[in-house]
Amino acid sequence: MSDFFVRLLKKYSLSFFLLLCLPGLILPGTGFAADDNTEATRIAPPLKTLMRGFKPADKSEAQVLLRKTDVYIDAQLMSHATSYVAVYINSDEAVRDYSQISVSFNSFYEDIKLEFAHVRTPDGQLDSIKADATQIQSPTDENFYHDRKELLFSLPNVRKGSVIEFQYRYTDTKKMVPDQWFDSFSFHWWEDRAAGQGSRADAILTSELNITAPINIHLFSSAVTTYNITQQRSEKDQQQTITWTGKNIAKIELQSDMPREHDYAPYLRVATTDQWNDVARWADGLVEPHLLSDAALAQIVTDIKKTALTPEAKVKAVYQTIQDRIRYVFAHVGRGGYEPHDTTDILKNGYGDCKDQTVLAVKLLRDLGIKADPALIVTRGRGIPDMTIPGISFDHMIVHIPAQNGLQEIWMDTTGETSLYPGFSVGIEGQPALIVNGQSKQISVLPTQGPDKHFAHLELVFDKFDGQNAQASFKLTFGGLYEQRLRSMWQYSRERDKYFRELIGQIYNAAEVIELSTSNADNLWQPFVINGRFAFTKVWGGDKEPINYAFSITQLTNLFADLRNLHKPADRKQPYVNDPGYSLQARIVFNSPDTKHQLRIKTRGTNIDNPYYKLVQTGTEEPHRYVVEQNLILKASRVELSNYADFYKKTEELLNSTDWSLAYEYDATAADIAALQHSGKNDTASLIALSKLQIKNGDYQEALETAQTAVATAPKNAEAHYQLGLALGYNHQFKESDAAFKKAETLGYKL
Repeated sequence: MSDFFVRLLKKYSLSFFLLLCLPGLILPGTGFAADDNTEATRIAPPLKTLMRGFKPADKSEAQVLLRKTDVYIDAQLMSHATSYVAVYINSDEAVRDYSQISVSFNSFYEDIKLEFAHVRTPDGQLDSIKADATQIQSPTDENFYHDRKELLFSLPNVRKGSVIEFQYRYTDTKKMVPDQWFDSFSFHWWEDRAAGQGSRADAILTSELNITAPINIHLFSSAVTTYNITQQRSEKDQQQTITWTGKNIAKIELQSDMPREHDYAPYLRVATTDQWNDVARWADGLVEPHLLSDAALAQIVTDIKKTALTPEAKVKAVYQTIQDRIRYVFAHVGRGGYEPHDTTDILKNGYGDCKDQTVLAVKLLRDLGIKADPALIVTRGRGIPDMTIPGISFDHMIVHIPAQNGLQEIWMDTTGETSLYPGFSVGIEGQPALIVNGQSKQISVLPTQGPDKHFAHLELVFDKFDGQNAQASFKLTFGGLYEQRLRSMWQYSRERDKYFRELIGQIYNAAEVIELSTSNADNLWQPFVINGRFAFTKVWGGDKEPINYAFSITQLTNLFADLRNLHKPADRKQPYVNDPGYSLQARIVFNSPDTKHQLRIKTRGTNIDNPYYKLVQTGTEEPHRYVVEQNLILKASRVELSNYADFYKKTEELLNSTDWSLAYEYDATAADIAALQHSGKNDTASLIALSKLQIKNGDYQEALETAQTAVATAPKNAEAHYQLGLALGYNHQFKESDAAFKKAETLGYKL
């Protein structure tokens, strides 16, 4: 999407994208206890030893000398872990990023302690963290209730040439899943960039993970051998230790539009089960006790049955009920994020998070005789982790309605306020899902939608001319991701009229949006539509001057796609993914300012069809107007690095393709025709003169009709018959033309 569009999306991101309401599994965080003066047991060699023989890599901003984590799992499957990180700082940018460390943790399940943090300055001095430089705080998203917290600590005297090191320990305080243990580990250290500008994962000399557990506990893990990570297992005193070690792991280059899969970096999942059914049964055990009913809930079911007579109507009625009666909030505090409230309480409260809305919808559907289950989702914001080993990496819950009598399969998400039914958004499209019931044994994948479902369509009609000025009406209709985001932008923008005028004004920078209205912004069943008018100032000399028109497909791509900001081939480090595919369509009507002007086509838009884009453009001349239709399909595709240069070239060809340009130019003959037509004269002489002008202007059918009227008006007028003969000839009716000429000669016309 364009920079302008992206800025607006970011400004209102809470409503554009799924409001995530489940915590997932948080990687080990840090904490600090100021009153604990006990000496921490260091799990890494002394910093002096780590630095021995180390030479900074050329042009590196930072290098992680060691990332080490020791995990101990006890017989009750509670874990205790200690992590150590040492980083060499080699740039001013890295100084800014690593001066403050922030790590998230889930305070509902974990107790965290920072054990030490030091900085070895370029002159060899060791400086330790100050007691007041550490703080545990809640995230800044003020409107959410959650268990997630962040520990921030600031390191002193971090400069280019410094080495920082810190060690933290966390301990499980509650079990998330009874009788099971799950965790996930990255072999990189992911550091937040300064000022919220994303994350960085620098090159690592050594990354090591040790997991120790009683020998009778079976541990299952995902494969990481493709990343040159070695694995060893040892046993001692009824304990087993599994060690994963990686050497010289490359820096991760994060780039826009890269694949959602996590296979760009070594990432490990470890669990005490390899059966997703264990997770499904656990989640089902959290949900089922809360599917309660009372008189108020039963009355809703009774009311729906009175008017909803088909399964589809019942599903829609439940969707409407949730939207009308349950306000969406992010509120899982005190429950660890996965256990919902009682359905009766949700209805009484009138609000709930994703799991609350889901279980209420499931309860209503089941009471209406429709099979439905909750479904745990990994949204696009978390990418697509390796799901071969079970884990708790879900961050959203929706309703799954399997195919049954009278219904096709439906994935229904009620959390978007006044979202178009069934609330199936791009944020979950194609993502992993676990249907929550006792029978689920594997991960499902949510369906994807084609480019025809994700679209923006512009209809633009130049329909008013006043002196040197012109106006055009416009109508924008949307589907899929565009419908969802623009609808939400309209709902949540404080100055929505202003922002939408700015947004749509990008189609024609020289025009002003003078009217703007919308339809269906709060309608659950009809797509969001925008209508309005453009005003163009001093675009026509008027009267006998030509009026010039132009339109390019880039007027849509600049607004609704992000094709001008691609990495150059030399700078691209990751495959490029366009997913989902989408389409941009336009129907532009260029009206003639009056009947005195004739069309002249200057350039025509070209058609394109390649592995990435398909552009079909047509132009049709109609009476006193010209209609251009464009349909650009941006195909869902994954472009490997070996093909990126070709993709970049094809994109440039699209952006530089020929525009449509045309003019309506003053035509003296057309002006004379218009004068005769508007004179109101229907005498034979005027009709003959009009037919002659029409032939001169190439309007042969009109000339024939006028000549036929002249003959009908004056059957014995020789010149009228002669003019009819000419018009018939121009229309290739040669036999009839000869007969008309003979009739003219008989009446005395000199041929």
